[in-house]
Amino acid sequence: MTTSPLVHNGTGLGLIGDRETVREETSALLAADLPELAFDSTLPRALVHRKSVAEVFVTDSREVSPGVFDVAGQLPRGHVMGERRELYDFPLVVEAFRQTGVVVAHRHYDVPFDQAFIMGRMSVGITDLDACRIGDLPARIVMRAQTEANTNRRGRLLGYDFASEATLDGVDALRATGALTFLSQRSYEVLRKRARAELDVEGAVVPDLTAAAPGAVGRLDPRNVVVTDPVITSERTSRSAVKADFSHPHLFDHPLDHIPGNLLIEAARQAAVATVSRLHGVTPASLVPVGVSAEFTGFVETDLVCGLEADAGELKRDARLGVPVVPVRVEAVQAGVGRSRFDLVVAQWV
Repeated sequence: MTTSPLVHNGTGLGLIGDRETVREETSALLAADLPELAFDSTLPRALVHRKSVAEVFVTDSREVSPGVFDVAGQLPRGHVMGERRELYDFPLVVEAFRQTGVVVAHRHYDVPFDQAFIMGRMSVGITDLDACRIGDLPARIVMRAQTEANTNRRGRLLGYDFASEATLDGVDALRATGALTFLSQRSYEVLRKRARAELDVEGAVVPDLTAAAPGAVGRLDPRNVVVTDPVITSERTSRSAVKADFSHPHLFDHPLDHIPGNLLIEAARQAAVATVSRLHGVTPASLVPVGVSAEFTGFVETDLVCGLEADAGELKRDARLGVPVVPVRVEAVQAGVGRSRFDLVVAQWV
């Protein structure tokens, strides 16, 4: 699960390499004779590792050039995770990019469906908040993914890194990077056994944790609260724990043997929002994530308490977005062992 470095760019995350060169090449490629992307129906749910058809966002994909792909989709205006009426909620954006990575793997790299997918890292950044406003129609999202394949000496595909920029209804709005690794089921089972051996799982007890009040973490629906009430531990830090609902229709669309990355990103977001709200005296409902860089260094087990330690920075103004922002680092820890790390940028957007 080792990955290449990320390129940070303020609130968002940039593409790997020279951005101007990438834009020039992209413009030239757009002028090429490419098949038009379709938005009429979603792709088969197996292509994005979903059981529910309603959870499929992507509608089409195409190869632009070797290692470069376009993925089209539609962001739903109504969704269990989309609680804001005026803005597409961050989990929907994260899910769109996750689905892009999986679609490219199956549809264009011919990765078999019996392979296990591991996301070693993922970063998502919003570059235009106004472009993320919910309009009269569902937004059309087009994600251009540049991929770099990782192979073994015999040329077998082991995974790939990707860097993507996305438009919403034709407006540049989002960026993402990530790294996927593909494993056979046997290799995955060996990896999981080794991961559990690192932790003291025997005799562990997971109490029935109490979820935070939705309003305290910037949520409305109690179903979507995935953390306990954060406790302020110093001038800028807080401590809480992951509260997983294994029946959640989006976060647990199908059974898993670990806590998934999208739930951990949402837990980090909620811990960050609550911490920033209490330390800086702002309303949780006004806080939205505009950037997250997630590094998944180990599996988070379902039968151990996963603690969250948040460390918030100072309030400052983001010149590009034109809003106040606060950087927050959140670490997920199980049995004293760090399992994931998240660097977020939380903005006050009203």
